[in-house]
Amino acid sequence: MKKGIVIALAVVVLLIVLRPFARDYMDLINYNREIESLQIESPEIQNIGDGEYPGEYKVYAIEARVQVRVLSGEIVSIDLEHEHERGYNAEEITARVIQEQSLEIDTVTGATHSSKVILKAIARALCTSEEAVCEAP
Repeated sequence: MKKGIVIALAVVVLLIVLRPFARDYMDLINYNREIESLQIESPEIQNIGDGEYPGEYKVYAIEARVQVRVLSGEIVSIDLEHEHERGYNAEEITARVIQEQSLEIDTVTGATHSSKVILKAIARALCTSEEAVCEAP
């Protein structure tokens, strides 16, 4: 009888100890699913009116806030605030967007998740324009 109680208590203690790890594991799974399923709209930039457009997007520990400036149908600047874990290299993606005048660009190697979050924030900014045609900003 004592042996059964000791085993039951050990199982309960083990479950209590492991519960936070299980929650973290599920958060990681949900985080990866959200990043993998992220759809980034790419409006026709030449149709967007002059102005400054704010946008933001967050997935767990990665967050991007942007201010996209459009002039004469071109993106001329992107101000970025980027909170991340290891994805600081992704910040160079704003220069790529300006150079290519498109959101359909490759992500930064080693910073794929941050790259996608930044691109989504830019897409949300551009999709706030009245001229933009976006399905789901």
